[in-house]
Amino acid sequence: MAIVISRSAPAGTLTGSTSFISLNQIAGSTVSSSFTVPAGVSAIKHISISQCADGAGEEFAGLVSISGNAMRDGSAVFTAGGQCVMGTSTGSNQNFVQQDTNLSVQSGNSCEIAYAQVGSTAAVDVAVTLTFE
Repeated sequence: MAIVISRSAPAGTLTGSTSFISLNQIAGSTVSSSFTVPAGVSAIKHISISQCADGAGEEFAGLVSISGNAMRDGSAVFTAGGQCVMGTSTGSNQNFVQQDTNLSVQSGNSCEIAYAQVGSTAAVDVAVTLTFE
């Protein structure tokens, strides 16, 4: 049985984030950025990343880091897609990336999801879901 855990962050939190910033929200609710890997799972099988810039004049590429003592082989960093400068329409583009993985994890230990940008810094809304099996 697959178990999913998600984290998100609004644009105001991530504006200009060229360093990794831990995701500590689910929609409008604040949660711990660190979470315990559920019992009965041994790997992260999928990572889903969605991001959207709130302005048309922004270009960026996102990176998502999964870290913590639950990661048996160490931290992992994934690309989250990129966006080029668009016209004048605000919020007219979003990126969704889903990647298959086989990252070994230790149930009962902790994990954290963080986000950073490459290139021009932008105000970005981000959501990340990890699927454990």
